[in-house]
Amino acid sequence: MRKRLPPLEQIEAFIEATRAPTFREAAERCALSPAAFSRRIQAFSAHMGLALFERRGGALRLTEAGARCARELEPAYLELRRAAAAVARETAADRTVRLSLSHSLAVGWLIPRLEALRAAHPDVHLALTTARDTAALRRGEVDLAICYADIAVDGLIAQPLFVVTVAPVAAPAVAAAFAADGRDLSRQRLLAVAQPPDVWGQWAAATGWPNGLPAAATFDVQHAAYEMAARGFGVALAASPSVGPYLDAGRLVPLGLPAAPAPLDGAYRLVAPHGRPRREVKRVRDWLVSAARATPDAFATARVAVA
Repeated sequence: MRKRLPPLEQIEAFIEATRAPTFREAAERCALSPAAFSRRIQAFSAHMGLALFERRGGALRLTEAGARCARELEPAYLELRRAAAAVARETAADRTVRLSLSHSLAVGWLIPRLEALRAAHPDVHLALTTARDTAALRRGEVDLAICYADIAVDGLIAQPLFVVTVAPVAAPAVAAAFAADGRDLSRQRLLAVAQPPDVWGQWAAATGWPNGLPAAATFDVQHAAYEMAARGFGVALAASPSVGPYLDAGRLVPLGLPAAPAPLDGAYRLVAPHGRPRREVKRVRDWLVSAARATPDAFATARVAVA
């Protein structure tokens, strides 16, 4: 009858014992107590029917049989570990979906919903990259991108995700003072994101607000404008849905002024390369579309229809 192979954990203990300076260090590498490690070595020695170690001068040394056993087993053991690690990496890579989107949309919309994504697809790992454009998508560094309407998507597949509306918001104390001061925006410090440009001017044109708004302080990241406004430093032109967490926390409140579609029709698009996506990518794509449809417009009651 063919002799059974020794358990892999016994082979691992033996190989680590030959590679480490002491049994104690080898036991640590195997995440075992010294006593448990010694029992594994003894069990492996019994299985092989060989004396693998002997004590010389107060230290354990390989016997001739033990040295031969190590020479034969170590290459196979290391190759098995390498192959197992490679398979694990490939499996993890297959489960990873890489998504790029703007910092503001990530912080204000997606991150608060990641628990829902994890609950719906616990075996999918989402890796986020913050970028407004499609450069990473075109280089193959991400699987999907969420882009605003000012980003070129030629040669890619783009589908509408949601329409953004914008409206003025401020800290509650600033909003109260604004109402008491005759709702005069020209006397306020205006805050806005730098891209797309002149969002305050476009909001004023869309809502019929009188000319004469002061120049706005602009920020590379939308949430910098939100944070400045929340700390009482001005009035921000906020976008739904990215302002949602600030409204939910009561740090910002609408000023009661009209809302309008964001510049360039306020469209965010979900963008992907041509070709059949991996199953995990399709699941994340479908979830993003569903989550976007379920996202309420924070300024819906104040929206202005623009011809």
